Amino acid sequence: MASAHDIMQRMREVQAAREKAFEPLAEILGQRAELQRQLEALDAPYAEAFAAAEAAGWTAEELKGIGAEEPAKRPSRRQRSKRAAAKKAATETTSADSSTDSPAAAVPTQNGAAGLETAAAGSTTG
Repeated sequence: MASAHDIMQRMREVQAAREKAFEPLAEILGQRAELQRQLEALDAPYAEAFAAAEAAGWTAEELKGIGAEEPAKRPSRRQRSKRAAAKKAATETTSADSSTDSPAAAVPTQNGAAGLETAAAGSTTG
């Protein structure tokens, strides 16, 4: 029967062989992670370039036919923030409340005739 020392020695040999077999995989995993990071860094510029090509008249199908894959994520369009939209709505509500009850006050004037229309709308006795 083998001694504890012999068993431990055999276990270390097996473990060393396993570690040696893992070394190429560890190296490739590191390279792969770096390449994935580089690819992710190109996602946004690629999506913007694809959108620019479409804006210039290319269709997505034409670009695919040439070999340009459609980007996974489209570039985000700048949308007005909720805060700005709420502020604009509040401003519109305030300006509507401050106007007179006359429907003529809500109608925009043309050609600088504001004084005439306001005077006409304000005087009911003529």
